[in-house]
Amino acid sequence: MRIKFLAAIIFTLFFMIPAFAANEKTIVKVAISNQSFSSWDYQKIKFQSEDTIKIIDMSKSEKLNDIEPNKPIEIVFEDGFNIYVNDSLEYKNLQGPLTLSSNKEIQILDLNRKGAPARYYGLIELRASRNNTRFNVINIIDMQNYLRGVVPNEMPVSFGLEALKAQAVAARNYALNANINPNYDVVDSTASQVYYGINSHRDISDRAVSETEGIYAIYNEEPISALYFSTSPGITDDWDDVFGDGTESNKHPYLKARYDDENQKPLKSEEDVKKFYSDTKGGIDLNSPKYRWNIEFERKELEEILHNTLQAQSKAGLVTPNYDGDIKLEGLKEIKPIKRTQSGKITELEIVAKTGEYRIKKELGIRRVFKKGSSILPSANFFVVAEGKEKLEKLEDGTKDHSLIDFFSFEDDENYPTVFKFTGGGFGHSVGMSQYGAYNLAKKGEKYSEILKHYYTDIKLSTIPKTVLYNEYNIFYKTEFYFDKKAYKEAYLFINNQKGVNEFPFKINEYEFLSTKEISKNKVIKINITQYLKEGKNTIVFAPLTRENRGKYVKYRVEFQ
Repeated sequence: MRIKFLAAIIFTLFFMIPAFAANEKTIVKVAISNQSFSSWDYQKIKFQSEDTIKIIDMSKSEKLNDIEPNKPIEIVFEDGFNIYVNDSLEYKNLQGPLTLSSNKEIQILDLNRKGAPARYYGLIELRASRNNTRFNVINIIDMQNYLRGVVPNEMPVSFGLEALKAQAVAARNYALNANINPNYDVVDSTASQVYYGINSHRDISDRAVSETEGIYAIYNEEPISALYFSTSPGITDDWDDVFGDGTESNKHPYLKARYDDENQKPLKSEEDVKKFYSDTKGGIDLNSPKYRWNIEFERKELEEILHNTLQAQSKAGLVTPNYDGDIKLEGLKEIKPIKRTQSGKITELEIVAKTGEYRIKKELGIRRVFKKGSSILPSANFFVVAEGKEKLEKLEDGTKDHSLIDFFSFEDDENYPTVFKFTGGGFGHSVGMSQYGAYNLAKKGEKYSEILKHYYTDIKLSTIPKTVLYNEYNIFYKTEFYFDKKAYKEAYLFINNQKGVNEFPFKINEYEFLSTKEISKNKVIKINITQYLKEGKNTIVFAPLTRENRGKYVKYRVEFQ
C-alpha cells in the first residue's frame, strides 16, 4: 500500500530536538569470567560444539581447518595461541585474536553456569591481555540474546512479566552505555550485569526481552544510565548525593529521590534516621527480606574485621588517614556518621578508636568496611547502637579484668562498648529502580512503562535516535521495535529536519511514504503513527538522502506514550 503525505496529514511542531549522542548498539562484547568470577584472564581453556567449529586467525585473516562436531579443542597461550585437538597440537604460536563460530551453541567444557557446562550463542573471540601473557574469552552476541542471558539472573523470574520488562529495558540501557575495556564492553558478573548465556534462558524472561525490543529509557533525547538495585528502604536517593562529584557533566537529573510515602520528609537528624529504620511497617518493598535488617558485631570481632577491611579500602583511596595496619586498630569506641543523604544513607563515616580515628567515604566503601563473614553490609542506610561497656584494668599479675559493667557507669578512656548493633534498611545503592519495588508495582497492575517512569524522573520510552545521511552505497537506515498495545496508547514518529532536507522518504512496515515535501518545510515534526503499527515487532526504514542533500541530515526516533 502506497501513501503520500498531503497537507491533511496532521503533524505537530516542537522546539528544536537536541542532537543525539548515542548510537544503537546491536552487538555486545562480553568477557567471560572464570568459575569463581575472580578473573577474566585465561592461560588455557577447552571448547566443544555439536556442529563444526570454524576458527579464524584474525591477524592473518586466515581460516584454519574446521573442527569436527563433538571434538574437544583446547587452546593454550604460550608465546601465542596453541590449539590442541584431541590432545594433539594442531597449530602453534598463532598471534590472534582468534574467533570461533558454529551453527550451534559453543560449550566451554571447564566452566559451569547454572550447574552445567557454559553454553553460548554467537561468536567466541580470544584476545590477548595482561601484556600478552594471558587472554580474554569474549562472547560476541547480539543485544537481544545478551539480554536473554542477563534478565533472569538480575531479577527472579517469579517477579512476573511486567517487572521483567522493566528490568529488560534497564539492562538494555546499561549495555548500550557500557564500554569498560578495549577488549570488551561488559563482563558477565556483578561487576557489570550477571550473564550466564544459554543456561539461564527462561520462557517468561525471553518474552520480556522480546516484547521490549528496541525500546530504551531516554532523557533530554539521550539514553539514560538506568541504575537499579534490589530493595528500597522506603526512600531512594538522588544520584548527586550518592555518586555525584559536584560537576555539571556528572549530574543525572532523572535519578531523583523517590518516597514510598508522599508525606515522608527527608531524614535530617539522627533521631529521624533511628525512627525511620526502627519502623518495620509500610513501604513498597516491605516483602523484601532486606527491607529492614539487623547485624551485630562483638567489639573484638569488629576490630579484627576493621584491621583487614580498612587496609583494603585505604588502597582504594577511601580511608583518611591511610590505614596500613602497622598500628593495629584497638579500643573501638564509636562509629559516627558524618554525612547522610535524605534517605539516611551514610556517605561519610568516622571510626573512633583508642589507636586512631579514620574517615571512610562513599557508600560502597562504608559497606565493605563492615564486612560480616563474606558479606558486606546490605546498604549504607543504617544507624549503630553501642551496648555494654568493658573496663580494662590491669590486675596485680598483669592480666586484664574483662568484666561487663553498666554502659553509663564510667567515663574514662578505658571503657569500651562490648557490642555494636547495626539497624538498617534496603539492599544496594538505592539509586534508580528498585527491583522489589518493580515487582510490587507490577502486582498492583502497573505496566512496565509506568514502573520505569516511577523510578526514573521525566524519562520517555523511545527507540534510539538514528541519523539519516547521504551515502554512495545506498545503505538504508532501519529501526526495529516491539509495540505493546497494552502498555502504550499511541506511538509518535519524531523527525528533526533542522538542516532543511527537502525529501526523506521512509517506510513503516508495509506502508510507504514517498513524498515528504509538505512536511520537510518544518524543522521538527511529530506524527502519530499508531495506525500503521501492529501488536508485536515493527520496522521503520528511511532511505538514504539524495545527492542534492549531501552534507545534510535528518534525525528520527519513535516515542511511545
